[in-house]
Amino acid sequence: MSRTHVLHRPELGWRRRHVVAACGLRPAVAEHSQAEGALLQRHAARARTVVELGVAEGGSALELRQVMDPDGTLVLVDPYEPGVLGVNFSRLVARRTVARSKRGTVIWIRALSEVAAETWKGDIDFLFIDADHSLAAVRRDWRLWMPHVRVGGHVAMHDARTAPGGWTGDRAWITSTAGPVVLASEIQLSEAWAVAGEVETTVVFRRLR
Repeated sequence: MSRTHVLHRPELGWRRRHVVAACGLRPAVAEHSQAEGALLQRHAARARTVVELGVAEGGSALELRQVMDPDGTLVLVDPYEPGVLGVNFSRLVARRTVARSKRGTVIWIRALSEVAAETWKGDIDFLFIDADHSLAAVRRDWRLWMPHVRVGGHVAMHDARTAPGGWTGDRAWITSTAGPVVLASEIQLSEAWAVAGEVETTVVFRRLR
């Protein structure tokens, strides 16, 4: 992917504000690294149904769209709550960013992940969980969405390992952002799932049964 489309973990200062990107003054920001993006693409390649929970500015969504099945469907779930002006600038950036690829079909669901799960039907080949990081929230996302992932399919989780200075730091287990770290450890104890790959704080699980 061209770096002109997505910035990976940049130090931007005031330019990190979503309105700056909405005005076209910078590309979309992805909170994961390029190496983590490559991990996501490797396991989402040729997937026919891809679902992402927590889209933000659309950096990972673009990466997933670039490698999914050309006739597949990318479902992007994010509530995108209106800001003080009644506009969510992150949503504007995400739509523009994801549109840079024409591969497959994109469905946007502007809702909380648990609300979107209520009406979901069909199998999922690749699920990326990167929404609310609280333990209660990630456990809920797992409980509601995991049954739809087909056997042989994959679930990726961002911030699922601790990293110095990262969103989930060395003391993540005692913070409100520790959910993915705890959940990933729990999933590894299940005989129905296996670690298919991991890079930095991103872990990909494969459904065995």
